Amino acid sequence: MSRWFVLAVITLAHAFGALSVLSVAPLSPFLLDALELSRAQVGLFLPAVYLGGVLMSLPAGWLTDRLGVRATLGGGLLLIGVLVMAAAWTRGLPALLGALVVAGFGFSVLNPSTGKAVVEWFPPRGRGLAMGIKQTGLTLGGLTGALTLPPLALAFGWRHALATAGALSVVAAVLVLAVYRRPAAPATARTSSWPRLAELSVFMRRPAVIIVFVSGLAMSTAQSSVLAYLALYTKETFEVSAVAAGQVLALAQLGGTVARLAWGAASDRFFGGRRRPGVVASALLGAVAYVLFARGTELPAASLVPLAIVAGAGAFGWVGLYFALVAEIGGARYAGLLTGVAVAFAWSGVLVGPPLFGLLLGSTGSYTWPWLSLAAIATLVAITLPQLKPLVQREPA
Repeated sequence: MSRWFVLAVITLAHAFGALSVLSVAPLSPFLLDALELSRAQVGLFLPAVYLGGVLMSLPAGWLTDRLGVRATLGGGLLLIGVLVMAAAWTRGLPALLGALVVAGFGFSVLNPSTGKAVVEWFPPRGRGLAMGIKQTGLTLGGLTGALTLPPLALAFGWRHALATAGALSVVAAVLVLAVYRRPAAPATARTSSWPRLAELSVFMRRPAVIIVFVSGLAMSTAQSSVLAYLALYTKETFEVSAVAAGQVLALAQLGGTVARLAWGAASDRFFGGRRRPGVVASALLGAVAYVLFARGTELPAASLVPLAIVAGAGAFGWVGLYFALVAEIGGARYAGLLTGVAVAFAWSGVLVGPPLFGLLLGSTGSYTWPWLSLAAIATLVAITLPQLKPLVQREPA
């Protein structure tokens, strides 16, 4: 079995899983009207998903190492699909949110299992690009859902659209269970025993590893704030339509997708397999973009398009390298477990970033300080990460 075929399978699985579990975002206008919700209540959908992901991220990493990629990824996708389809037929907000939280349990295995698959199938000098390609599944799934689910809801109703999204995750689960296999390896290379959760303490006693995890939380805080507020910032600051503001956000996502691939390839070809330089460069790009956003109406309108792309590269481009670094710190034995911890930190940033950005925006009445705060966070990451000693003992290419 070709490693590139495996990469295509796990990327498609990541995309379908993300499309399913995040489908409430593009369908939120339909849910608002059908369930007679307030806009504040609509804002609970994605946090519900990520809350489930954070609660299960560590067990998900352990399960990935214990059961393997095939069983964990297939089972997680199946759980997502079944719960999203169940959410489509709920009769109230509490039941809908509850279904989304449990679907988030399945969502929590996507990064650990697909990350472990990359570590199993790709040599060190190929993992950066492979991880970058795999991580595009999240953005491609989100974009596909945004383009296809609203028209489907208009034609057949939001319940059918949401159920269809869930069904795609079930299809991905069947695909993974049918075709994924662990690569052949000499008996001496096999893990002699399953990793235990208690063994995590070996890594958590290393300050440098903690700094890496906290850096993921910090970068995710900025990323989720950009995702939540860039369109609104664009609309209110430059007085453009909501459609045009959404297109600016799409450009940022495009910049992030391209950056994930570019930094992955650069880390393999030019950085000797090191991941931190790309993460640091992403942080610096983000910091520059956030400082410029803080200028508000002083910015020339013509600069908004390239600036959105740069901001997206900074806000979203680091993710593949970050998870590649964490998986390599853990090695083949602990890749899933360490990735689970990294997911818990990163997704915690999603839970706190947008609320803090909004709180600062509300208290100051201006976007200046929220953007400068994100710039300060990104700059701190860019300064701190290069100071760490090498974290990974490189395998031969």
